[in-house]
Amino acid sequence: MTVKLSISVPDDVAAYLQSQGNASAAVVDAVRRVQPEARRARQREAAQTYGAYLRERSAADRAEERALIEQSNDIALRDAQW
Repeated sequence: MTVKLSISVPDDVAAYLQSQGNASAAVVDAVRRVQPEARRARQREAAQTYGAYLRERSAADRAEERALIEQSNDIALRDAQW
């Protein structure tokens, strides 16, 4: 759900918002950055979702992921000069 608001802002803020492609998105991003509880709630939800994903993975899935990481590391380090 969205709500249309009309606000007054200082000239420098107005100039910045007018330079943005989507002023509403810029305002939302800025406000969310200063709302620590809302940010923590989003972070908690993301962490819980990721934890649920990890718990549902099978042993085979974990082994495949481990092998992929090792292969990626081997490729990344193959030409490294240490």
